[in-house]
Amino acid sequence: MRLFRFYLLFLLPLFAFSDGVSASEAALAVVVAKTSKIESISKRELVDVYMGRFDVLESGHKVQPIDYENGSELRSLFYRSLVNKSERQINAYWSRLIFSGRAKPPVQFASPEESLSFLLDNPSALSYIPINRVSEEMKIVLVLE
Repeated sequence: MRLFRFYLLFLLPLFAFSDGVSASEAALAVVVAKTSKIESISKRELVDVYMGRFDVLESGHKVQPIDYENGSELRSLFYRSLVNKSERQINAYWSRLIFSGRAKPPVQFASPEESLSFLLDNPSALSYIPINRVSEEMKIVLVLE
C-alpha cells in the first residue's frame, strides 16, 4: 500500500507531463486580443465553439476559434482538458462533421507564435496557449487546468 501511495503522489505527476509539455505549461489560458469585446467565456461555451456547435457566444459576440496542427502537444493537452478526448477522437469527430457539411473546423496554425498575428488582427479570434506565454497584447477569458 505504501508503494502504491508513493507512485500516486510522486511518480504519476512526473509521467503526466513526460510528452514534452512541462508542468508549468499544464494550465492553459484561453485568450483573445486585448482590444476584443469578449470579456469571458464559460467552459460550456468553449466546448460548443471548439466542437463546431456555435460561433456566437451567449453575450452575442461572434468568435473565430484558433487551433493547432495535428500532432501538437498543446492541442492534445487542450482537448484532453476541454472534453477529455484524444486527438484521434477529435479528428474522427471533425471528419464526420466536415463530411456531412454541418460545421467548419477552427483555423489551424503550427504554433502559438504563428497564431499571434491572426489573433491580434481579428477581435473575434479566440485561442489557447500555455498560461506562462500570455503577453500584454492578450486578455485571458478562461483558464483550463
